[in-house]
This record gives sequence, C-alpha cells and structure tokens, in this order.
Amino acid sequence: MDTERLTGKVAATVIVTMTIEQAVGAAHTAQIQASVQEATGTLLEMTPSGGAASTDTGTLISASAARRIACQAGILPAVLGGPGQVLDLGRHHRFFSDPQRTALALIYDTCAADGCDRPFAWSELHHQQPWSKGGLTDLDQAIPLCGYHHRLIHNPRHRHHTTTDNPDTPDNPGGLDTRGAKTVHFHEQR
Repeated sequence: MDTERLTGKVAATVIVTMTIEQAVGAAHTAQIQASVQEATGTLLEMTPSGGAASTDTGTLISASAARRIACQAGILPAVLGGPGQVLDLGRHHRFFSDPQRTALALIYDTCAADGCDRPFAWSELHHQQPWSKGGLTDLDQAIPLCGYHHRLIHNPRHRHHTTTDNPDTPDNPGGLDTRGAKTVHFHEQR
C-alpha cells in the first residue's frame, strides 16, 4: 500500500477536556518550546503536570500529550455553553446522534451504573424513558451504560432507579438543570 496517500487523514477522533486555564497554560508552553527550538534548534520537552486533560475514555494526559495526539488524530474541542448542533431530537429520531454522544462525554467518564468503572467510550446510550413507551431522544434522556449494565437494565429480574446529579452552581442556582449526570442503581428482584 502506498503510505504517501495516508497523510492528511484523520486517524481517530479524541475528545479532550481541559479548563481554559489549562488551555492557556498549554499555549504558553508551546510558545516557549517554539522560541527555544528557533533559537537553539533543539526541541525542549516541557511536560506540564500530569492529568492536565481528560480523554473520553477517562484517561488523564498532559497538555503536551494532547498536542502530540493532535498531530495524528482529530481533536474535537468542546466549548461549553456555546452555540452548536441540535442536541434534543424528540421523537423525530430513534437513535442518539454523534453530537449527543460527544456532549455526554463531557458529563460522564464512565458507565452511569453505580460503581461501574468501564469507560464512557465503551458505553451504549439508553433512553431513560424507553422509546417504545413514548421516550424522547433528547440529551437529558440519554444514559450511557456499558454492555453489561445495558442488558441488565432490560432484564425483568432486576429493578433499578435513576438519580440525577443537579449541582447548585452560579450558572444553575438551586440545582435546577435536568442535564446533570445520571446514576443508575440496580436492585435484584426477589
């Protein structure tokens, strides 16, 4: 295979979440590295503190690692609160969309089942109110579950209840946001 034709292709899409302070720090580090390289011809490896960014699999990486990934993969910046794609699809669509999955990756690091540590990237999106019973394909109705817990939630021998984390923040006084992280608690029926 002619590898020359592979350049310019996106190898993967990685969702990296960083605070604005971390992003500004990473940009400043890159400027310093570029200045040193221009002056000396040597690339100075400057590694910020570990865990500066989080991937959609829950892995903590440094900002410099995120920059290296960006060289070969598509980096999708997540801008919270900005204008974007439609995230509530109502009954018009049966399946959750890629933009919805991306938005959920900012809320969840793992499966939403209580105590499960399987990464979000492995999850299947479940309707909190089943589609077959009039449920909507809206962002606040999506619950990411690993394959095991998704099968378990549909098993009639297991009961479950779902709680929603609605943090009281300056942007959400009183914790009224319905798009908080959900946790599914399973109980075996007797």
